Amino acid sequence: MNLTKTIVAAALLIFSTSMAVAGAGMGWAGDGRGRGPGMGPGFGGPYAAIPDLTPEQTQKMEELRKKHWAEMAPLQNQRLAKRSELRALWAEPNPDQEKILLKQRELAELDLRLREKMTQHRFEIHSLLTPEQRERLSAMGYGMGRGMGGGMGPGRGGRMHGGRW
Repeated sequence: MNLTKTIVAAALLIFSTSMAVAGAGMGWAGDGRGRGPGMGPGFGGPYAAIPDLTPEQTQKMEELRKKHWAEMAPLQNQRLAKRSELRALWAEPNPDQEKILLKQRELAELDLRLREKMTQHRFEIHSLLTPEQRERLSAMGYGMGRGMGGGMGPGRGGRMHGGRW
């Protein structure tokens, strides 16, 4: 049972981390100034704060972003499907531990693939920047993030889906 709890906690940690990374890198978070999706024209995320992007850099970043989203969408859809399957497994009257563990492994593998694609995308974007622009990103704390803090954040009171744990 402790192994199951450990695997569930690890899967939740991987999911939370991947969503935080994906959200920050894809401009989902917004900045509260009413700019809408992507934080402004063309490209969001930390790069939008660099004032001296050339039109060519901006265009190339937009092309890379579109390509990245096209590559990520099928994986994200697979991930959503597997999460739904995992919820269904937990909702069964007698959950099968082996099936649940296998589904969690599949989710973890998808999370890894998503994070790897995000990292590749960030390196592609980074390669478009001048040394001065990279220095500005570094000074802005790019890539540091706030982390998880003291715990896993709001949840369901430590119970698995369907009230089972």
